Amino acid sequence: MAGNLIGNTALILEYDGAAYAGWQYQINADTVQQQVERACQRLFGVAVSVRGASRTDAGVHARGQVAAIVLPRPFPQEKLPSALNWHLPQDIRVKTTFSVPGNFNPVTWAAGKIYNYYIFQRRQALAIGDKYCWHIPRELDMAAMNSASRFCLGTHDFASFQAAGSSVVDTQRTLRHFFCRRRGNLIIITCIGDGFLYNMVRILVGTLVEVGLGKLPPDMMQSIVSACHRPAAGPTAPARGLFLERVLYRPSLDSYRLL
Repeated sequence: MAGNLIGNTALILEYDGAAYAGWQYQINADTVQQQVERACQRLFGVAVSVRGASRTDAGVHARGQVAAIVLPRPFPQEKLPSALNWHLPQDIRVKTTFSVPGNFNPVTWAAGKIYNYYIFQRRQALAIGDKYCWHIPRELDMAAMNSASRFCLGTHDFASFQAAGSSVVDTQRTLRHFFCRRRGNLIIITCIGDGFLYNMVRILVGTLVEVGLGKLPPDMMQSIVSACHRPAAGPTAPARGLFLERVLYRPSLDSYRLL
């Protein structure tokens, strides 16, 4: 039964990242985190800290970002998403909210993340929706791309797929799924893993596209992974085609009380 909520709350967020310099707070740029914190302050009248599960890059979109907040006062459970959305710009929406344990941390409690990357393959680019995909006019060999992607599955040092500028020391990650599929003119590349390095998914995609264009043989991916050296991999795919689909938790957030 709906009632008043106070305490640790998880927000499930959807946003169009085109207008923002990523999720993470920045001094001289507008970010999704800043917009959500601003909406919380307008709603509750006090500063509210918001912590996100993933630091999506500038221009990257999300359908399932998870953010944690501590509500400063009781609030009707069923009204919280709509109340926050009233104060948010149209390109950021709170989809739903969950009451979570007091020690819930959206980063350290995450068991994995699901990303999709969208490539639009047609001679002519899209007139509508171009900011949500990477337009590639040439035919891509999907069989070769899927063959190459198998060399990335499992636990590896993915240093070859980390962009410069990261302070991360441990570059070992585990990829559970990495594959391509076609839906009309769209090629969708799905990447599911326990965590990702800075620009890792976009560099993986950029390297797969090199394979799909015939510039690299599929088995070259094995030596690229082994090299642990960024110049060994392909280019970084544009941010606009990348979507954070879901953050995975054990137990699932669905096991907590849905508001």
